Amino acid sequence: MATQEKISQLVADHVKKSGAFISSLQNGGRSQSQLMQSAKNMQKEEMSFNLQYLQLQSQMQSENRQYTAISNIMKTKHDTVKNSISNIR
Repeated sequence: MATQEKISQLVADHVKKSGAFISSLQNGGRSQSQLMQSAKNMQKEEMSFNLQYLQLQSQMQSENRQYTAISNIMKTKHDTVKNSISNIR
């Protein structure tokens, strides 16, 4: 799964769970302890989401560094060949 798809899926899951939490608050009929437990569960979900988001950011930075390194190597090779050809002429 592509990194962008992973982020989209994580955001969609988070929005869905947030919506469920908010609707449970609006519906009422829950005891104080149930609301506290729901809030704690939501905090855990947010921490999990944040951790996964940071991992994806790290992965994207790593991929960017790899791309940049390969791009720089290819440019150097191209410039070397181009200069060699120019020197022959």
